[in-house]
Amino acid sequence: MEQRGYVLALERYPCTAIAVPEARAIAARAYAPYPWVDHDTVKLLVTETATNAVLHAGGGGFDLICHSPVGSSIQIELHDRSKDEPTRRAVTPWDSHGRGLELLDALAPGWSVVTTLNGKSLIFTLESTACPSTPKAPVPKAPLPKVPSPKAPPPTWYRPTGP
Repeated sequence: MEQRGYVLALERYPCTAIAVPEARAIAARAYAPYPWVDHDTVKLLVTETATNAVLHAGGGGFDLICHSPVGSSIQIELHDRSKDEPTRRAVTPWDSHGRGLELLDALAPGWSVVTTLNGKSLIFTLESTACPSTPKAPVPKAPLPKVPSPKAPPPTWYRPTGP
């Protein structure tokens, strides 16, 4: 697991349908200052994981934590009150849901589920190839102009020693 940045957003939601677009909006606002972050993927995966919490966590609520970028990656966590790990479902092309884990596999490989004291945490990391921290060619510096230094008199307490 990569290093986490500081917390940009931390919100608790009830397990209701209205919580999903609210969580998506919070994540979108948290990463808005970072133009190199794939905002569409953030919104898609937050929507998917929040929907899974609402449908499968058995009530209670869920917490969304958006971490600041570290290098070229961001990390997002979704905590819910269920200890049940996500399970893959057999889906047909006509099913309208059931592809959440496949989305995570495709867009955030290396995602994980960690059991916590009061449930579980699903953690995913998104990488960017267009991060501004990518080193650029050094810009040549112009030499500083030479400025003559003024001759300052010695301080009044100064007394030379010697022959």
